[in-house]
Amino acid sequence: MGWVARALSTLVGTCSRCPQRGVLGRMGAIPTLGPTWQELGPVAPLSEVLLAGAPRDLAVPDGYTNRTGAVYLCPLTAHKNDCERMDISEKSDPDHHIIEDMWLGVTVASQGPAGRVLVCAHRYTQVLWSGSEDQRRMVGKCYVRGNDLELDPTDDWQTYHNEMCNSNTDYLATGMCQLGTSGGFTHNTVYFGAPGAYNWQGNSYMIQRKDWDLSEYSYKDSENQGNLYIGYTVQVGSAVLHPTNITIVTGAPRHQHMGAVFLLSQEAGGDLRKRQVLEGTQVGAYFGSAIALADLNNDGWQDLLVGAPYYFERKEEVGGALYVFMNQAGTSFPAHPSLLLHGPSRSAFGFSVASIGDINQDGFQDVAVGAPFEGSGKVYVYHSSSRGLLGRPQQVIHGEELGLPGLATFGYSLSGRMDVDENSYPDLLVGSLSDRIVLLRLVCMGARSVLLRHHVQVEVCFAYNQSAGNPNYRRNITLAYTLEADRDRRPPRLRFARSQSAVFHGFFSMPDMRCQKLELLLMDNVRDKLRPIIISMNYSLPLRMPERPRLGLRSLDPYPVLNQAQVLENHTEVHFQKECGQDNKCDSNLQISGVLPPLRLQYSRDGRKLLLSIDVTNTPSRERAGEDAHEALLTLTVPPALLLSSVRPAGMCQANETIVCELGNPFKRNQRMELLIAFEVTGVTLHTRELQVCLMSEELQVAYLGAHPLCQGPSHPPQTSIFLTLRVNHRLQSFFGGTVTGESGMKTVEDVGSPLKYEFQVGPVGEGLAALGTLVLGLEWPYEVINGKWLLYPAEITIHGNGSWPCRPPGDLVNPLNLTLSVPGDRPPSPQRRRRQLDPGGGPAPPPVTLAAAKKAKSETKLKCGSDQARCVWLECPIPDTPVITNVTVQARVWNSTFIEDYRDFDRVSVSGWATLFLRTSIPTINMENKTVWFSVDIDSDLVEELPAEIELWLVLVAVGAGLLLLGLIILLLWKCGFFKRARTRALYEAKRQKAEMKSQPSETERLTDDY
Repeated sequence: MGWVARALSTLVGTCSRCPQRGVLGRMGAIPTLGPTWQELGPVAPLSEVLLAGAPRDLAVPDGYTNRTGAVYLCPLTAHKNDCERMDISEKSDPDHHIIEDMWLGVTVASQGPAGRVLVCAHRYTQVLWSGSEDQRRMVGKCYVRGNDLELDPTDDWQTYHNEMCNSNTDYLATGMCQLGTSGGFTHNTVYFGAPGAYNWQGNSYMIQRKDWDLSEYSYKDSENQGNLYIGYTVQVGSAVLHPTNITIVTGAPRHQHMGAVFLLSQEAGGDLRKRQVLEGTQVGAYFGSAIALADLNNDGWQDLLVGAPYYFERKEEVGGALYVFMNQAGTSFPAHPSLLLHGPSRSAFGFSVASIGDINQDGFQDVAVGAPFEGSGKVYVYHSSSRGLLGRPQQVIHGEELGLPGLATFGYSLSGRMDVDENSYPDLLVGSLSDRIVLLRLVCMGARSVLLRHHVQVEVCFAYNQSAGNPNYRRNITLAYTLEADRDRRPPRLRFARSQSAVFHGFFSMPDMRCQKLELLLMDNVRDKLRPIIISMNYSLPLRMPERPRLGLRSLDPYPVLNQAQVLENHTEVHFQKECGQDNKCDSNLQISGVLPPLRLQYSRDGRKLLLSIDVTNTPSRERAGEDAHEALLTLTVPPALLLSSVRPAGMCQANETIVCELGNPFKRNQRMELLIAFEVTGVTLHTRELQVCLMSEELQVAYLGAHPLCQGPSHPPQTSIFLTLRVNHRLQSFFGGTVTGESGMKTVEDVGSPLKYEFQVGPVGEGLAALGTLVLGLEWPYEVINGKWLLYPAEITIHGNGSWPCRPPGDLVNPLNLTLSVPGDRPPSPQRRRRQLDPGGGPAPPPVTLAAAKKAKSETKLKCGSDQARCVWLECPIPDTPVITNVTVQARVWNSTFIEDYRDFDRVSVSGWATLFLRTSIPTINMENKTVWFSVDIDSDLVEELPAEIELWLVLVAVGAGLLLLGLIILLLWKCGFFKRARTRALYEAKRQKAEMKSQPSETERLTDDY
C-alpha cells in the first residue's frame, strides 16, 4: 500500500512522484496555474472536485475591499489552469457589515457525495451604530452551498442564516464569538465552533434537522472562565458515548493553560451537556488544537485522537505529540492516553490529525498526522490493529521529496476518507501555507498481492537412465528429494509455500512425472538483498530391502541404486534485482563527515548535551561508481562518558557497546543523509583531557564487508566551566573631621577614624568544588596615598558560611599596628553625637558649619586603585566549600589625620578598589570566569569652623524700637528746654532797658560757708 502525489500548485513547475516503499503505480505531478493563493488553509475533497480555502487571498475587485479570503475549486483533470474561485456573493457594506480581512475559507467542509458544502469566515464583522459612533462585533459567518457550489434559494440549509451569535452584545457574551473557526457536517447536522464567545471562553453550536423540525444546540461552560477557546476544533459523531446518538467533541487548547477536550451530549431544550473532559499534561502544549474520531480497533466504538503540537521534552528532543484515547465501550474515555506518540523537536507534530479510512483494507481505520514544521513538512501515516493504533508510522511522506519548489509547511491541514479518483481506495488531501495543496492518491497493493508478487518459482525436473543392463528399463522409481533455501542464513529469506518453512521434502515418481513446480515466498523485512539466495537440493532413493524368496532368486530390478560417483546435491542461485551493473557487484562510494562542536560543560551533577552532526553521501567519483550501497550502516565508537540521548531522524540508531545507525537498504546513488545525534555527557571526569568520536560506515558487498572509517580531526578537550556570583554593597558613606592624631598616639581602631564595613557575598559554591581547587576572593585594597600616608586602614576580615572564622592574608596587611578592635555592638559615636556630648548644657547645640559647606563651590577628588593617586595592596581570602551563601566582611577605618592634612580643601573624597573571585587550580580542564566587582566609599569633610554667634531677630527689633523711643524722649526734652528756639537777629542788636541794681560782692569767708 502506498501513496502517489498529485500536486496542485499556483506556480508553473514540475513535481515528480513521491517515492515510497511498496508503491506499484506511478502518476506524474500536475502543476496548476491560476490566481495567487495565499496562506492555504484547510482543504476538503468533493466528488471529482478539490476545495481549498485561502483565508488571506485578495478580494474580487469591487473598489471597496482589498482582502477577503477565498475558496477555490479544482476539478481532477490534467489541465493546468482550470481552478476556479467559488462565488460567495457577499457584497461590502461598511455601514452594516465588514468583509475586509474576514478570512473566508478558514473552514471548508463537505457533507459527502451529492451533499452540501460549508465555507466559513470567522472574522466577519457586524457594525452597530450608537448615534454617530460605530461598534464592531466580530461574530463570524458561515455559508452553505449546494453540491453544484451554487446558492439554491429553495434549500432551507442554504437560506438559513446560521447566525448563532448575538451581535447586539459585547465580548462578555457572544458579540465577539468568531463563529466558524471550526465546523462541519453530518447527514442532518451542521456544527460550528466559536472560541471567542463569553470572553473567549468559547462555545460550540449545532443545528440539527429532523424532517421539518429544526433544533439549535449550544454549550456554555458554567464556570465562566475566560480564554479557554472552547470550539477551537469540533468533531461530531455517533458511537462515541452512545451507540446511535451523536456526541460533540470540541477542543479547548487554553483550558487551564494545558488544554482540554470536552465531550458533550444533547439535552432537551437546546443545551449541550458536558459528559467528560480530557485534560492535557503540559503547559502551553495546545492540547486539543487538533482532534479526530476513528474506530481504531474495529470494536464498533469511535476512538479519539488529540494533537498537542507544542508539546516538548528537552532531553528527548521531542516536539509535538499525539494522544490516543481508546473508547471504553461507550462508557467513557480513560483519563490518561492509551498511546502517546511524539514527533521530532520543533516539528509541531500533531498540528493536524485526520482519519483517512482503511487504506490497507485490513478492517481497521488508519490515521494521518501532520508535522508541518519538520523541514518542508511531513505527513505520518499510522496503521491500526485490534489493539489500537500502531506505535510506528507505516509511511512518512516528505514534503521536500515532492519536487515542488518553495513548498513549506506541508501537512498544515489534512482531509481524508474520500475516494476522489474512484479506485475504491481512500485518498488524502494535504494543505500548506505556501500556495499549494497536494493530493495523495492511494495505490492498491494489499498483503495478498505482495505475497504473490514477491515470490520465486522453482521447477524440479528429474530423468534417469540405466548405466548398465537393459537399455529399455522403464520401471517406476520414486525419488526422495529435499530442497532447502538459504541453508547458511538464519533466518532464511525464503520459505516454501507448501511447508511454510525453508525446507521442503518431496517425492518424485518416474518415468511418469517429468517436472514439478514449487513456489517460494519472500520473507518480510529482508535486509540482505545483495547476496543471492542459494537453493540447495539433494536426492536419494528410499532404501528397501527385498524380501527373501521362497524359491530361487528375486529379481533386483525393482530395487535400483544410485550411481555413487554422481553428485547427489545441486545448487542454484536466486538474485535480487538491483542497480549494481551487469556484474551484480555494487561499487558504492559512501563518504562520511562529522562535526563535533567544542564541548563546554557547566559544573553540575546533571549531564549536559553534546551534539554530533554527521553527513553521509553516496555520489560517483573518478575512482568509484557510486552505485547503491546495501545494508549501509553507520557505526559510532564513543567513549564511556557519552551516552546516547536522541537521534534525528528518530528511530535510526541503536546503542549497545557501539552505536549502530541504519542508513538505508539500499542507500541510493546520489543520496545524501544528515544525522544529528545528541549525547548526554555524564561521565566526564575532571582529568578528562579529550573526547574522541570515531565514525565508520559499513556496506555489504559481494566479496567482503566494506568499511570506511573516520576518526580524524582534532580531539575536543572538555572544558568544565564554573559559574558563581559575587555581590557587594558597592558604595558606602563616611566622613573625616576633628583634630590630627599621630600614629603613635593611636591605641584603638576608634582613634583612627570613622568606620567602614564591606559585605562581599559569594555563592552558593556547591559541594565538590574543593576537589577542583581553591576558590579565592582577592581584594585590591586602597592602602595608602601617594606620599605614603595611610588611606583606608584594614582592621579585620571575617568569613561567614557554615560558621565564622577570620581571614589573615599573608604579609601582615590587616591591622598591622595591632590596634585594639572595638567590641561588637559598641560603635563609636557619630560626629553629631560627639558634639552633643561636649555641650555641658545638654541642650540641642546648633548645627556646625563645615569648612566644605562654607566654600562657595563644592569640590571633589577621587582616589582609585590603578591610578597615580593611591597605592593599593592585594589581599586574598580562601572561600570554603559550602552549599550556602558565604559572606566576607571587611572592617576598616578612614585614616582621619591623612584627610585632615591633605584633603581639608575638598568637601568629598571618593576612594575605590575592586574585588575578584577566582579559582586557583592545577587542573587544565577547569575553566572559571573571574568575577570582578568595584567597591567605593564617599568620605565627606566634617571639619568645623567657629562663626560668631547669631542674635535673635526679636532682640534686634526690640533694640531698634528702644533706641527710637529714647531718641524721641531726648528730642522732646530738648524741645521743652527750648533747645530748638533760636534768638532773633533784631533782639541781638536792639538796646534793652534794664533796671540798675547794686550788689556787694561776698567775701571769701562767705563764699566758703554760705550755700549759694
